[in-house]
Amino acid sequence: MKTPDFEVFIGITKLMQALGLPDPHSPDFQLYRFEEAMRTRPAISPVYRSDSYIFALITSGKLAFKVGISDFMMQAGSLYFLSPWHLHQYHRLEDLTGYVCFFNDNFFAATPEGLHTIRELPMFQLEGRAVFDLSADEQKPFIDLFELMLKEVNSTSACRWEVMRHLLHIFFIKGQETYKIHTHTITDHAKNYRLSRAFERLLEEHFLLLSKGRTGKVFTVNEFAEQLNVHPNHLSNTLRKELGKSAKQLINERLVFEAKSLLHTTELSVTEIAYRLRFDEPTNFTKFFKKSTGILPREYRMQTA
Repeated sequence: MKTPDFEVFIGITKLMQALGLPDPHSPDFQLYRFEEAMRTRPAISPVYRSDSYIFALITSGKLAFKVGISDFMMQAGSLYFLSPWHLHQYHRLEDLTGYVCFFNDNFFAATPEGLHTIRELPMFQLEGRAVFDLSADEQKPFIDLFELMLKEVNSTSACRWEVMRHLLHIFFIKGQETYKIHTHTITDHAKNYRLSRAFERLLEEHFLLLSKGRTGKVFTVNEFAEQLNVHPNHLSNTLRKELGKSAKQLINERLVFEAKSLLHTTELSVTEIAYRLRFDEPTNFTKFFKKSTGILPREYRMQTA
């Protein structure tokens, strides 16, 4: 069923309810095994944003995951981290086993320095590319930590939440180690890598502002390049090398994804969506959408209803 406006879930309880997941251990924390929710969790989620940090390990099964402009196929051995406010959607292709954890800023309210540390971790940066394929040996310490956290969170200990915060930090130390190991191969192209990651982060930040009505336009390639202090041609050439697409293609792809999410999850008219995405005329939005997808916005809405 479509909702009156774009889905944004504030609080873990509302997110669990919307996705058919188990009741959270607290309003600010949830941890469970994937197999515990196979009967209640829909195979295809809506496109949505939430205020939760998410990290998970898949030990079997397969999941298609879209985060912003990035597509991931996650399967046995996939470890991933997702920071809040990403526009994302999953499609479960096979039943999953493994572990998933959700927490929000409030979970670290008593230790703001801990939250600051987590926000600075490379796995939780806005580009949303912290997905790693681990061998069986690499998975084992994370499985052990998940099991330890499950035991603790299900205990009646008076200090379980304090212990959980420490266990999360241990998990993230191991995650950061994994991040460094799995990204060291790009050192020869470090400058190009950093620029492409910076572009992705800026692109996500810009569309987050757009979705909140806090910017009056979609940036052009020149404006993104100016923000990144590089020439537009250098930006596009670098993105082609790193991501296989030009800056213009990536901006348009991100705009199409935002349009699809609004058509799929809201009752906003095509005209309202056009103006929300800062098109000067609805007809220009319709032409852009059809050129990009091959179908009209209303046809896409009918197909996904």
